[in-house]
Amino acid sequence: MTTSPLSWPPLPSPSGRAEDEPASEPDDQALDPGRLAALHRGRDAGEAAAAWVRELAARQGEEEHRRALERAAEAITLASNREVIPGSDGLLSEELRYTLAADVLLGASHTIGTLPELGGGERLALVAVCALAAALPSCVLGDLERELTLLADELDAATTAGRAAAAGTGLAG
Repeated sequence: MTTSPLSWPPLPSPSGRAEDEPASEPDDQALDPGRLAALHRGRDAGEAAAAWVRELAARQGEEEHRRALERAAEAITLASNREVIPGSDGLLSEELRYTLAADVLLGASHTIGTLPELGGGERLALVAVCALAAALPSCVLGDLERELTLLADELDAATTAGRAAAAGTGLAG
């Protein structure tokens, strides 16, 4: 798999090159500042969403539910960062698709018979966060800057809604 451009230094200097990049060696894989900013925006939204899902995980009384939500948080982080690779096929690995599927709401209910401790608004926000994170890599197939920024904004909105739902029900940790 190709290395994510997010491991590169932040936005290029006004000259169009990163500060530590030699002026004499043009980088064929360099991204324009707008695309790079969109990639950073997607990563930041994913990290915020993953942090919220980790908060949900920390509240769980059942270890199996905690682990399922922690896996979902890690998948959100990967889908919003490492998996958004310009020039790739825009598809998630099977493992990440499975982890971000809507059955994250069920936690490990198939093994322990209970559902994760989530409020109603949190359940809907969790599904939205997972679906949006799963969609992020496909932005490389279209207008990356516009699409990734839009999905990142929606990911932030879903995360904010989930946090608000927890605060409204007294479930926030």
